[in-house]
Amino acid sequence: MINALRNGLCIACALWTFKATAQETAEPTTPPNDGCTYLDQRVILAERPKAGAKRDTRDPFAGHEGKTIRNIVLKTIDVFDEENPEENNRLYRFVNSLHINTLPNVIKSQLLFKEGDSLRVDSVHETERILRTRSYLTNAYIQPAAICDNEIDVLVVTQDAWSLEPEVSFKRKAGESESGFGISDDNIFGTGNSAKIEYEQLADRNSIGYSFRNPHFLNKPYSIQVSYADTSDGRNTLFSFSRPFYSLNTPWSAGVLAQDITEVNPIRSGGKIINEFRHQIVKQEIYAGLATRIHSDFTDRWYVGITKEEDSFYATEKTEQGIPEYRKAVYPWIGYEYIRNEFGVYRNVNQINRTEDIPLGINADFRLGYGGTALDGADEMIRYMGEISNARDVRGRHVLEMGAHVDGRYGLKSNFKDSTIIGGKVAYNYFLDEKNRWYASLNVAAGQNLEQYEQLTGGDTTGLRGYPTDYQRGNKRYVVSIERRYFSDVHLFNLVRMGGVIFVDGGRVWGDNDGISNPFLANVGFGLRLSSSKVRVGNVIHINVATPLVEREGISDLQLLVHAQQSF
Repeated sequence: MINALRNGLCIACALWTFKATAQETAEPTTPPNDGCTYLDQRVILAERPKAGAKRDTRDPFAGHEGKTIRNIVLKTIDVFDEENPEENNRLYRFVNSLHINTLPNVIKSQLLFKEGDSLRVDSVHETERILRTRSYLTNAYIQPAAICDNEIDVLVVTQDAWSLEPEVSFKRKAGESESGFGISDDNIFGTGNSAKIEYEQLADRNSIGYSFRNPHFLNKPYSIQVSYADTSDGRNTLFSFSRPFYSLNTPWSAGVLAQDITEVNPIRSGGKIINEFRHQIVKQEIYAGLATRIHSDFTDRWYVGITKEEDSFYATEKTEQGIPEYRKAVYPWIGYEYIRNEFGVYRNVNQINRTEDIPLGINADFRLGYGGTALDGADEMIRYMGEISNARDVRGRHVLEMGAHVDGRYGLKSNFKDSTIIGGKVAYNYFLDEKNRWYASLNVAAGQNLEQYEQLTGGDTTGLRGYPTDYQRGNKRYVVSIERRYFSDVHLFNLVRMGGVIFVDGGRVWGDNDGISNPFLANVGFGLRLSSSKVRVGNVIHINVATPLVEREGISDLQLLVHAQQSF
């Protein structure tokens, strides 16, 4: 027992020392008299980007393009900012002491500039965007620290997220309960590595899973993801390793993917499960990409690769309407990507009081491949997929987003079952002020020769929040939503930010559903939005209460839906 306590104390001391080392940053000394203008870091931190009524177009580096970067200063803010009087208390300081901040070399290795380089303002802004995508940071921004005639010091400010999270889930659908628990750490010992262990108890199986990922593995521009799950009916595996296009100026990319997962597909209609089957998905892929044109306004990229897709289906005890046919395709392909180097910086659009980078202009990604029996495919076919988006900012108060996508297969023999899904979306944001927004969206989609699990559905998870999951199904769909959004200043215990919404939804799903003619659906409702300011960016808790306006028979007058989404 004494040895165990001694070992525990040694480990605790080592972690404490490790934390102290991890938090060391290059703090500027008293400004020398060298003719440079030194900016007070306390002022910079106090004036960090705040929520505004419209797009933030301020650029602190304007007029300094081409100056030599003399020094790079790293500033790490703890999970709870001790320079904020509301967060400088004994409890929050204790929580900070338990957390190991991101190591300086982890941040520095992701910068697109280094000391001695000529300052490129675009590289500074892109570095901000890259850092803000990291799950172990809640915010990141870059400011000048000192301005000289021909030189400049750069201050990189990041705020750590609390990365060690227990996870508990419980769902009840159609009289059956599903539960799970686990633990994850998105920033192990401040290295940027993420690991997760979870256990799930579903209606017809149990599983325990392990995963590891890092988008900047070993502080190099490599991305890795590994996951393994041991289930009561098999094993699920995923391995992905790539050298991605880390920035808009990255000249080449390559990667491999191997995935083998099994899931149960329940088929619902009218609030009931009408069929079910087990679906095994095998995908293997290797690819390489080349940036053929790197321009200040855009980047062109071309890809080549080969992909194997295999779908196998098995009956379960609840299979009542048969299972889809086995499908396999092995095809080489060529792809093209167009990225516009235009981004808007906003707050209170998709997240609550967080800096958001929204791509503007046209962005496109297409892929075309051919697969045949000579490559071990089941049939000869053409595989195609793609998406295109266009976002416009008008006077900083209006953002219009448009997009379209397609995913399909075209058989070269008469007995091949072609299948295609094509869809589009239009979304509009109107910023009344920094807290109040109007939002409207239209989603449309159409499919051909879709299997049951591919069919389009309408219900609470697809925009019709007053109706059960997959209440309608078919091969054509449209959903319209109008929302009045409110982003409050409430910051409960400096932990949780809150927002609210009033909404009306309408839409319909129809076609190729055993001749069933589905009617138009509509609902109204309100909701609460919760988002933690101290954990990774992304998850917004939705608590919605909605009531159907039409087709109310057999449906509860009030639908309560609690789930997490990536946006407001």
